[in-house]
Amino acid sequence: MRRPMIATIAVMLGITALVGCSSDAKTSTTTTAGGGGGGGITVPAATGVPVSLTAGDKSATEQFFTLAPASVKAGQVTFTFQNTGNRQHEMIVLKTDTPFDKLEIDAATNKVSEDSSVGEIAETDAGKTVVKTFDLAAGNYVLVCNIEKHYGQGMRVAFTVTP
Repeated sequence: MRRPMIATIAVMLGITALVGCSSDAKTSTTTTAGGGGGGGITVPAATGVPVSLTAGDKSATEQFFTLAPASVKAGQVTFTFQNTGNRQHEMIVLKTDTPFDKLEIDAATNKVSEDSSVGEIAETDAGKTVVKTFDLAAGNYVLVCNIEKHYGQGMRVAFTVTP
C-alpha cells in the first residue's frame, strides 16, 4: 500500500517540476527593481544576444533612447531596458523599412502605428529595469516609446538584425 502512494507522489512531483520549467518560446521577461538601497529580485530571462536600451528625459518635452549595439544577428535578442527618466517609458519593437525618424505620427493620438509591432516592453516606471528576450528575424527595426508624444520628442532609434 505504501509503495503505490510513494510512486504517485513521485509522479506528481515530476509533473509539477516539468510544468514549472516550461516557458514561452518567443519571449521571456526579467524584472529588476531599481531605486536606492539594494536592488530587487532578479529572475533569469532566456539567453540571447544582449542589447542595452536606456530611456530618459532631457526636459519636459525632450526624451531620448541610447542603444548598444545597434545591430545584431537574427535569433534570440535579450533587451535590457533601463528607464533612467523621471516618468514612465516603454519599448515597442517595430519591423519596418521606414527610417526611424520618419514614422507617421497620428495627429489625434500623438503616437505612431503599432501595426508592425513584433513585441514590446510595457510601460516601465522611472528608475526601473526590465529584461526581455525576443526571437527576431533579419530586417530593419525601429525601437520606439509610444506613450503620447514621446516618439515625436526623440524616443526612437534604428535597430538592424542581420542574417
